[in-house]
Amino acid sequence: MSAPSESLRMGRRPQNSKTKRRHRLSSSKGPTLDHVRNDINVTPLVDVMLVLLIIFMLMTLIMWRGYDVNLPKAANYSTEKDKMQPVVSIDANGDLFVEKNRLGAITPSTLKEMELQVKAAWAAPKNQEGVGRIYLKADNMIDYGTVYPVLVYMNKEMQVEAVDLAISKEDKK
Repeated sequence: MSAPSESLRMGRRPQNSKTKRRHRLSSSKGPTLDHVRNDINVTPLVDVMLVLLIIFMLMTLIMWRGYDVNLPKAANYSTEKDKMQPVVSIDANGDLFVEKNRLGAITPSTLKEMELQVKAAWAAPKNQEGVGRIYLKADNMIDYGTVYPVLVYMNKEMQVEAVDLAISKEDKK
């Protein structure tokens, strides 16, 4: 047993002056084996599911653009993709909104504020194709006379390239 190869074959280390021996700090003499657990740890699963729930809740809030109004129904509509242009809304009371910011009743000062907010959105666009365009949502209970001053202002003062009118799809029976 004096040869180093013989001691390596038997699973022992050769004893020389440079080899250090490691000692266990535990009180047991031999190695201990943990018993196998038969239950499932659901904590990581619950954590992941809660994160996914929060993400979906936030995404549903983000998906609805602009102030929510009851849109008029139409059978014919465009299937053109959203250009992420600024959303201008007019509710049933005749109040003007840009995205979800309430500006108030339609007056020259609120129209000017609308122009400033829309141009700020165009300055930092979400999509370059949305620059120069506006998505107009008007409640189905208001008269065209309420929407008309907004359209005139967009055309004459803001030189808007395109106004996309929002509608809801008519139910097919």
